[in-house]
Amino acid sequence: MPRFLFFALLSCCLALPGLTASAAWAGSAALPGMAVTDRPDWGRHFAAAGVTGTMVLSTDGDAPTVQAYDPARAATGFLPASTFKIPNSLIALETGVVAGPDTVFAWDGVKRPIEAWNADLTFTKALRVSSVPIYQEIARRIGQERMQWWVREMGYGNADIGQAIDTFWLDGKLRISALEQAAFLRRLAHDQLPFSAKTMAAVREMLVEERTESGVLRAKTGLTARVSPNVGWWVGWVEKGDGRWFFALNMDSVRPEDVPARKVVAKAVLAAEGVWP
Repeated sequence: MPRFLFFALLSCCLALPGLTASAAWAGSAALPGMAVTDRPDWGRHFAAAGVTGTMVLSTDGDAPTVQAYDPARAATGFLPASTFKIPNSLIALETGVVAGPDTVFAWDGVKRPIEAWNADLTFTKALRVSSVPIYQEIARRIGQERMQWWVREMGYGNADIGQAIDTFWLDGKLRISALEQAAFLRRLAHDQLPFSAKTMAAVREMLVEERTESGVLRAKTGLTARVSPNVGWWVGWVEKGDGRWFFALNMDSVRPEDVPARKVVAKAVLAAEGVWP
């Protein structure tokens, strides 16, 4: 029996009245019962880059905290753009649509403006270079019904994928806030999403952006280039020793030079807080 049908039947049998399977898995915008601490001082990093946006940083451990620059924006939903490649990867591996991180996708021969897409790519490389055409094909293979079921099951944002299976994260109705992104990543890091431990471990490894002697940075960018104003994302987490710090930045991207600011601003905040490097 397909895993998604098994979970559906299990949910029907075990769910309490008024509680859906999705609600059981969904994380709150922040951590349950936790307030969001405003960090207006982080605004200097946005100002230095000449951009407007928000940044969330939450800690792990016995006394976790959630901090944010512009908490109101941090609670506002935006299109996830290519940050949706994280859940898309989880679903693809869990359903068997993609066999594993080393699965090779042959280039279709169509020249696209991003040169890194014009080559045969492994699944991991497709994530790292954020290949839209490969992930659109993956979404089509997953299909509307399975995709909707999994997005709801994991409690991802507003879970509204509409009917356009290969563009809903780019220009559809799906929305997720920076606070929800950080909470989602926390559940991924702690094996608390409705996927196998093998699937979650594989995607965590696919997300590695930097690895040093002191720790690991796992992250994914996103840019809503099909809507105006464009919104840039950078979301992920840092692992150092026994500690984890989860972050989610989104910002208006109105000029070409704004795109690199996603990482510049987030790294400035992480450095100022002694998180990374």
